[in-house]
Amino acid sequence: MNAAFLITFREGLEAALIVGILFAAMRALGAQKQNFVVWAGVVMGLLLSFLFAWAFATFTSGFEGTSEKLYEGILMLVACGIITHLIFWMRKEGKNIARRLKEQVKTHVDKGSLWMIGALATIAVAREGIETVIFFQALFVQSGEQVSIMSGLLGVASAVLLACVIFFSTRKVPVGKLFEWLSYFLILIAAGLLAHGIVELQAAGWLPTIIKPLYDLSAILSEKEGLGAFLKAGFGYDANPSLIAVVGYVLYLGIVGRMYLKKN
Repeated sequence: MNAAFLITFREGLEAALIVGILFAAMRALGAQKQNFVVWAGVVMGLLLSFLFAWAFATFTSGFEGTSEKLYEGILMLVACGIITHLIFWMRKEGKNIARRLKEQVKTHVDKGSLWMIGALATIAVAREGIETVIFFQALFVQSGEQVSIMSGLLGVASAVLLACVIFFSTRKVPVGKLFEWLSYFLILIAAGLLAHGIVELQAAGWLPTIIKPLYDLSAILSEKEGLGAFLKAGFGYDANPSLIAVVGYVLYLGIVGRMYLKKN
């Protein structure tokens, strides 16, 4: 289980649960014949996600030298910020999502504005898809091409399967607890992205180096093979980091970790 799997599983599960709630609301209102609007929204969301992935890859393919380092650093900081936001957003709003969606579906069915229900599905799928593209690109840059597309696809498949179990099984799945544990892993991933983003900005000359390396663990745990390579790809492990990167990593874990635990 690596970072690619965890991210696509988490993003895929949220999208699948929202779509499942929409279908459940349509069934409760006796509007199953209009389920096609939800499916249309899902397809549109996927198309928008693929379009964003293509545009994002096209736009970022021309960076070289200092510009490339600057782009990579900013990308990792943006990914870190988005992950942090979604962790706390889900913690705050997660309990109310189902109720709000069902209320919106009822309103739109009563008004006959079915296209708005499709729009809800489109927004849910496209949002998670776009976030996944950004996270994947950040992980790709951080890990040095060690991000597995297969792990990402397995994460999505696992999320969809679990969503089906949640909606069609008689057994109760502790979704809240699952998202909580996923959030702990995402905090570690985000901390690694922050630290690596700092390193890239230092390479671009936008941040001072001060001390680099602060220490060197290459002889003990190399980031190029084995466990070190896995930790680098998943959680941003750096065998010979700079002082500022270590400070940023520790501060992020201390501040964000404490805030999240306090909310729990």
